[in-house]
Amino acid sequence: MVTSSEIIATLTSMIQTLYPAFYAIVILILTWFFVKVIDTAIKSLMATLPHLILSRVRKSISAVIWFIGILLAIEQLGLRVEILLILIVLAGIALIIALRDVLSNIASKYFSDIYVPYKLGDRISVAEYTGSVIEINPLVTVILTDDGRIVSIPNSYFLTSIVVNETREAWREIAIPVLVEKGLDLAEVESEILKRINKLKARLDQRFPPTVIVRKSGDEGSELVVMVRIREPMDKEAVTSEINKRVVEAIEDLKKRAREERKH
Repeated sequence: MVTSSEIIATLTSMIQTLYPAFYAIVILILTWFFVKVIDTAIKSLMATLPHLILSRVRKSISAVIWFIGILLAIEQLGLRVEILLILIVLAGIALIIALRDVLSNIASKYFSDIYVPYKLGDRISVAEYTGSVIEINPLVTVILTDDGRIVSIPNSYFLTSIVVNETREAWREIAIPVLVEKGLDLAEVESEILKRINKLKARLDQRFPPTVIVRKSGDEGSELVVMVRIREPMDKEAVTSEINKRVVEAIEDLKKRAREERKH
């Protein structure tokens, strides 16, 4: 016959076994909540950043928070994570050292798309070379010089050197990169963005209406570029910030609308 003390001992043992799992679940729930709070704060504080950068920043920070939360949850289950962390850090350092030049050029391409004012077809001068931009890839920008030479310039060079865009009225052009996640209708996104940008028409060059170009599509979604032309050169920074803000608001409103439609 089972005694009451044995029953209590069994229940105590079960509770002690379940405690770590309970704590792990609580940590994951708190991590989810913290990710939501941080994501909302980032959207509010960085609303004027280009949407493409804002999306990457949000995803990167969320991934880091989830990584830390999962490690803490695993630790609650009695598993040691120190060796795993050491291996991940060492592998990351080795990868960065091995690919530092490639990563530098890829990162530079990412930022030059947004902050360096040139595009395909523009005539630019960089270092001792002058010519037309005929290719921009993740590693280099290729220009065709006046004497027919092909010059490949590492993208990292554009962030540390003076670049002159000699294209007529290049100052009028603003290119805003946008990342559209899968699940959103591109035509609806384009319509919503243009509707909001057109409210700034008093500050835009009316000869060239704003346009949205699909740069590429992939598993993450689609990358768009919003092209506008401004009326006054001194307006460029202010208009760029305002357009970035309106693009972010448009994307977030469409996401919210899509979630509500799925509920119904």
